[in-house]
Amino acid sequence: MKLPMTSPSMNLTSKITGNLANRKMTESVSTESNGLGKTFEDMLTEVNQTQMEAEKKQTEFMTSQKKDLHGTIIAMEKADLSLRLMMQVRNKVVSAYEEVMRMQI
Repeated sequence: MKLPMTSPSMNLTSKITGNLANRKMTESVSTESNGLGKTFEDMLTEVNQTQMEAEKKQTEFMTSQKKDLHGTIIAMEKADLSLRLMMQVRNKVVSAYEEVMRMQI
């Protein structure tokens, strides 16, 4: 019997990319104020929330009698993966912006 090869990092990646993909693509930026800015703000808020959850798990692990090593490591990996994904998206956006700026009219 083969088990499906899923991991918490794969689930988080699909959740984050799924959230971005589920946004309505038909709306133009002009009809929705700061559409792209709002998307990045939401993504940054989500990344910050995962970072805060990981920090909370670390504090709980160090101070409580109940040691949840697995939960702590999973929270830390989720936070790391979401931060790395956000940085890659940012790098791609900056690269696209630089390419547009190099275009000659």
